[in-house]
Amino acid sequence: GYNKERVDCEKIVMTSSNLVTTSSVFETMLIGDTYKIDENKIKKIIPGVDKKIFIPDSSVEKENIILSIGRIQKQKGQIQTLEFLNNFKKIEKDFKCYFIGGPSGKNGNEYLNELKQSVEEFNLNTHVEFLDNLPQTEIIDLFKKAKLMIHTSQFETFGLVAIEANTMGVPVLSINNGSLMEIIDNNKNGYLSENLIDKDVNNFVSNLLNEDKKFEEVSLTCIEKSKKYDWVETSSNIEKEYELLLFK
Repeated sequence: GYNKERVDCEKIVMTSSNLVTTSSVFETMLIGDTYKIDENKIKKIIPGVDKKIFIPDSSVEKENIILSIGRIQKQKGQIQTLEFLNNFKKIEKDFKCYFIGGPSGKNGNEYLNELKQSVEEFNLNTHVEFLDNLPQTEIIDLFKKAKLMIHTSQFETFGLVAIEANTMGVPVLSINNGSLMEIIDNNKNGYLSENLIDKDVNNFVSNLLNEDKKFEEVSLTCIEKSKKYDWVETSSNIEKEYELLLFK
């Protein structure tokens, strides 16, 4: 939702700053349009992944595990994942979806209850489990076993969890109309769709779960495409910008 007080405060901060960093082309355009910031003050620095922690492990056997990672709130759109699973189970029975993240915001608990009620209505009890917040090490262990991550937040300034998934060799299915369009290439390291109730989406996911060769091909592409997202390089670029500011 639109929060005028927040927008006003952010505009004061940004207009008085010497430099504003953004994480994607989408965020650059968003900030420029929303806060009317001089584009010469904006520098895009893409976030990275800690490669010492996010390490794919080919010795771990993959399972038909689907992940949804993010705060439990309406803007994250988890209900659309459940609607997809309800449709997908008509053609595939062997899968498990884990929702990672706790309720967030004043309506977070209410939304979580709505999701759990939908699980009952869709008869997804054997396919869905809510794990609440997990430490990063446990999330990484799930990435090692998973074959897909579903991302249903329509707008993100970047979407760090998507490149974390790709770094672990896990493709990302998303309806995102923002920054994930800069990350995902259809049928290569994931799939972008306007909605999840779609025959082509079902085919993509079904192939990942059932065809080892297809999954291995997509997984290797995920890892290759994620190499440019390295926290060492990100932090180095940020440091260089601070140095430039100091000597201006």
